[in-house]
Amino acid sequence: MTNKPELHTEGSFVAGLAAIALFLVLGAVFMGVSFPTPVGFGEGAAITKSLGAAMFDIAPSAIMGEGESAVPSEGFLVAFEIIDVVLVAALVGAVMLARREDAGEIVSLAFGSTESDQQTVAADGGEPAPSEETGGDDT
Repeated sequence: MTNKPELHTEGSFVAGLAAIALFLVLGAVFMGVSFPTPVGFGEGAAITKSLGAAMFDIAPSAIMGEGESAVPSEGFLVAFEIIDVVLVAALVGAVMLARREDAGEIVSLAFGSTESDQQTVAADGGEPAPSEETGGDDT
């Protein structure tokens, strides 16, 4: 009997070789590609003001200051709205997952389940609520 951990290599040799091959192929592709010179916005471009003008459907020239130029923002607006919808969906999902059920009951999607099939738990990791079956005493 030994106290050293044993290394199980069954079936992982091929997967390891595939991972190394994939790494080499991706490395060769990324090293061999040439990216164009990055092009930013012009001097004095007011990105935030352009987004605001696009959101409220007003002419960008109405809110631009001296020396500021508007940036076409239809593409920005679509991305902004998509991110907005995704973040709202994530917030609603987090609230639904964090909501504590009445009496700590497990929420089940199975139809036709009876109350005797469900267990009582505390959603916050604490002690379960006293059950009516035991007379309210969990000691």
